[in-house]
Amino acid sequence: MSKIQRIRYFTKEKKALISKENRKKYDKYLNSNIIKNRDVKDTTYKVYSNYMDQFLVYLAENYDNLDLYSKEFIEEAVDIMEGYIQFCQDVLKNNKKVINTKLSTVSSFYLWSLKRGFVDKHPFDKKLDRMKGASEEKIINSYYLDDEQMNLVTETLKTDEDYDIQDRLIWSVMLDSANRIGAIAKLTLSALDLDNMVFTGIREKRGYKVEVAFNEYSKELITEWLEMRKDMDNLEIDSLFITKYGGLYRLMSKSTIQERIKRIGQILGLDDFHAHCIRKTALNDIYDKTGDLALAAEMGNHKSVETTRSAYIKPQTKAEVREKIAKMKQKMLDSKNKEKE
Repeated sequence: MSKIQRIRYFTKEKKALISKENRKKYDKYLNSNIIKNRDVKDTTYKVYSNYMDQFLVYLAENYDNLDLYSKEFIEEAVDIMEGYIQFCQDVLKNNKKVINTKLSTVSSFYLWSLKRGFVDKHPFDKKLDRMKGASEEKIINSYYLDDEQMNLVTETLKTDEDYDIQDRLIWSVMLDSANRIGAIAKLTLSALDLDNMVFTGIREKRGYKVEVAFNEYSKELITEWLEMRKDMDNLEIDSLFITKYGGLYRLMSKSTIQERIKRIGQILGLDDFHAHCIRKTALNDIYDKTGDLALAAEMGNHKSVETTRSAYIKPQTKAEVREKIAKMKQKMLDSKNKEKE
């Protein structure tokens, strides 16, 4: 049996980051339920309250205390919750059973809020997969692709007729930029600076504007895509990624982009590949090749390098660390020998 890892993360200082408004909203829900079932006030509800605190800390650190009832939260809820799941996996080392309970804690709050008329809909109901057998496996696997895997995907997308130019663009721009899927779904032609290879002023979480930078290969694909679009009838849409429905072109939704990414994962035999895997791969690759954590954090639009280190950098085995140390020592030795010559 594997040893349970206990991570001390939620200190008093971190809990103090939770906004008073979000705290007030949850306390109102909690008190409403305690009134109906006071017998479990110090048992079940104490656990739920603690789990909600953990989610609110995550929200404070990663989304600047985004209001639980705000339009921004409702729109970004699926991305937020998937990020929280991965935080629970990668940072807190929670198993599936614990994570499912944490999801239920947040979900129950929104079910109550919906009944009370505080929200118009449950923001992530039936939009998150909860796998059965919640004791060992992770809900969402995190994959860090190596150079060989990345090259395989790139080359397969070029030659396999099951994939089109938008698949190639999604893969390439996401890998180049390391941006979240929320930003990728909002890319527009009006925000495109092709010469400088960047999309500017793209609104991401909480309305923050970010840049989405790309490299030469992506530039070639975008140029090709712009030429193809000239021959499309009745195409008057600013979105970079589009889909045709009912005879009309529309912007491609995040869920459709995610489905395309899932299909891309099949190239590697991964049935649960998702957008965050590309982001984690990109940031880890930057760190792996440069050794510059601050650079990876900047590309990831993280305010703290610790966020990058804890959730986006692949943990190294002792063997990998030993190999790196050996290479560093050899490099230093070679340098000294060269100086003597």
